[in-house]
Amino acid sequence: MTYLVTGGTGFIGSRIVRDLVREGEQVIIFDWQPNRSSLERLMSEEEIESRVKIVQGEITDPPHLFRTISENNVAKIIHPASLLVLDSNANPYLAVKVNCEGTICVFEAARTMGLTKVIWASSNACFGPSDKYPEEYIPNDAPHYPQNVYAATKSFNEVVAAYYIDHYGVDITGIRYMHVYGAGVRRGFFATILQDLIFNPAIGKPGRVPHGDAVIGWSYVDDPARASVMASKVLKTRTKSYSIMGDVHSVKEASDYVQKILPNVDLTVAPGGFTGDPVKFDTNLIEEEIGYRPRWSMEQGIKETINLVREEHGLPPV
Repeated sequence: MTYLVTGGTGFIGSRIVRDLVREGEQVIIFDWQPNRSSLERLMSEEEIESRVKIVQGEITDPPHLFRTISENNVAKIIHPASLLVLDSNANPYLAVKVNCEGTICVFEAARTMGLTKVIWASSNACFGPSDKYPEEYIPNDAPHYPQNVYAATKSFNEVVAAYYIDHYGVDITGIRYMHVYGAGVRRGFFATILQDLIFNPAIGKPGRVPHGDAVIGWSYVDDPARASVMASKVLKTRTKSYSIMGDVHSVKEASDYVQKILPNVDLTVAPGGFTGDPVKFDTNLIEEEIGYRPRWSMEQGIKETINLVREEHGLPPV
C-alpha cells in the first residue's frame, strides 16, 4: 500500500516514514522543504531508495497535491505538517493558510479521490488551560478553550474533520500531539528549552534552563509517530480525534536526570513556571480503539536523545 506523508522529512514526519517503511509500505513524502539527511539518520540507503519517493510541494497547492496522489496511487495520507506555536502566533495569516487551508486540502483530496484513511496532527493545546476543567485528566471529548492562534487552528480543524466524517463519510482521525521532543527538533517554544536542557549538555556545553517548575508531558518523538501509524491501520473508529499523553514531570526533574547521567555538566535551572497547556489527559479511548500506549518514559527518551546528539558529534554514548 502507498502512503503520502506531508512534512515527511520533518521531525515527526521522518519517524512516521521510517515506521511505515519498516512495516513494508511504500511512502510518498510531500514536503515543501525536503531534507533527505533527516531520513538518512533513521534509515538505510536501501530502505530509502526502494520504498521512499520525495516530492517537493506545498499542501496549500491542491493541483500539485492531487496530482501527486493520483500519479502514485496513494491510498492513505498521514498529515503531520504544520506551523507550530511561535510561528503561528507571529504570523496568524500564515498559520490559517498552512494549518487550516492546508489541512482542508488534505481532507478534500481524500474526499474527491476516494482515499481509505487520513491521519492528521491535532494538538492537546486546543483544550486550553487546565483550570477550565474540573477533572484531573481531561476527557477526550471535553470542550475546547484555545488560548493562542496555533491552538485555535487545531480546534477549527477538528470541527472541519468532523464535518467531512459526518457529511461525506471520509475516514479521518486526528492524533493530538503535545510536548514532543527528541534529537532533531528545531522549531517551537519547547525546542528553545530543550537546547539548554538536553542538546547543549549532551556535547559538553553549559545549559541555562528557564521554567524549572513548569510541568510537562514528555512525549518522546517515536511515540506520537507510532500512534499515527497505528491509527492509520484502523478503519472507521468511533472517535474522531484522540488525546495522547507524555510522561508527566517538571523541567527541574528532567534537569536532575540529565545531571545524573552527565555528572560533569554545567547545568543550572531557574525557578518559575509558565502559563502553559494541560498535561494530563484521559487516553482510554486510544488504548481501547487503536491499541496505543506510550513506550518511552521521560528518562528513556532523554537518554536516547542525548546519545543520538552525542553520536552526531562523534562522542561515545552515556
